[in-house]
Amino acid sequence: MDYLKEVNRIISSSDSVAGLMVVNKEGIVEYYKPCRNFGIDELEFGKNVRGKYLLDVYKEITADNSTVMKTLKTGQVTIGQQQTLTTDHFQLTISSTTYPILDQDGSIQGAIDVARLLDRKKIGTDENVNPHLSILDDIVTQNEEMSRLKRIVREVAKNDSPTIIYGETGTGKELVAEALHTLSSRKNRPFISQNCAAIPSNLLESLFFGTEKGGFTGAESKKGLFELADGGTLFLDEVNSMDVSMQAKLLKVLEEQKVRRVGGKEDIKFDVRIVSASNENPEMLTNKGKIRSDFYYRIGVVKLMLPPLRERPEDILLLTDHFIKVFNQKMNKHIKGLTQMTLHLFTKWRWPGNVRELKNTIESAFNMEDSDFITLDSVQDLLQKIEEDGATARNVQEIVQTDSVESKDLIFSPEAIKEMLSTNGVNLKQMMENYESFILTEALKQDRKLAKVAARLSISPQKLQYRMEKLNLK
Repeated sequence: MDYLKEVNRIISSSDSVAGLMVVNKEGIVEYYKPCRNFGIDELEFGKNVRGKYLLDVYKEITADNSTVMKTLKTGQVTIGQQQTLTTDHFQLTISSTTYPILDQDGSIQGAIDVARLLDRKKIGTDENVNPHLSILDDIVTQNEEMSRLKRIVREVAKNDSPTIIYGETGTGKELVAEALHTLSSRKNRPFISQNCAAIPSNLLESLFFGTEKGGFTGAESKKGLFELADGGTLFLDEVNSMDVSMQAKLLKVLEEQKVRRVGGKEDIKFDVRIVSASNENPEMLTNKGKIRSDFYYRIGVVKLMLPPLRERPEDILLLTDHFIKVFNQKMNKHIKGLTQMTLHLFTKWRWPGNVRELKNTIESAFNMEDSDFITLDSVQDLLQKIEEDGATARNVQEIVQTDSVESKDLIFSPEAIKEMLSTNGVNLKQMMENYESFILTEALKQDRKLAKVAARLSISPQKLQYRMEKLNLK
């Protein structure tokens, strides 16, 4: 059963851009996550993929041309094979890399297919919908450091210098990597992404360098990642998970700009820009010996750091609003925002999983919620995290408490409110004013410019100033 742990690790580490499909040895889809920008109809289609026999999913896929079915039969890895798929509204061109899932005995238990969207065309038209036009715009922020990073990315993209992106899991490293490619002169050439943690280490060498037919038993002539990315960009995600011995082999290839396939006899030249990413500080890993210093200096000429979400609190509600709009469209709902208590929870939670955790939390809530707002009831997993994180009743009370608001007036427990109503009653006007004071105080902490605060609250600066005076806020 250990192979299931490997499957779970790969699913958990899957990026936000590539599509991921897990198929069992019978050809039944166990897990499906579509590529970003597949389109609304394609996402709806994806919900019906799980549990289906793979060859029943797309009419173009057969036992002869399916990389997944071939891998299930032979146990071989397929790299970067392009396929054209048709849905009701789009014709999609994707690039797939498929590799086997093996148990401890080496028996095939399934296959994992990582797909990347290359092109999307509306059916019945010649209109191409480029999935990469606004990738940098997909990084939603009003944080000064993130805004500065976006400006730097535009400049760095003009050059071919090897770049390493450092950021915690879920901060959007792949978005930055794709932006570096699509804003560069290489934008019309391949963008090949490989999550180094998402494939067994014993397959990495043939994956990177390719294989030559006859080089070893069962080998076929196949291009490796360097050949496939020739003229474009090769993105090495979670490069810190790569074995040190493999780093040494890659270093030699990068220095010489040529590669020899496994079992081959000739060197093949390539022209590739290397972009890497690490979810741990690469300099600290170098000091610990987990990343070779010479390898790090080769891949990290330019260093870009993505701050975690907890260091850009002004983006939490901005991103929340963004994802609510996204999921309203995808799920055909009309959720208006967060309830007051949920808003307090979101602004005080530390979000260790960063933007990805926030997005997943909102998506989960959309599946649970049947009202106009995301309530505490639909984010119970987040409340559970607080409890597991060592939060006590006092911690929970602090979520809705500030220096300017009395804690006794911000009791949000339904049971507590019922008790207050049945005994002494409540001062509704005072409670509402206290909640409003909390919101305004938090907003003013994040930005001292009234115009920006007013825009964030969707009111005019004049209305904001009036409410501040009314509530005696400075």
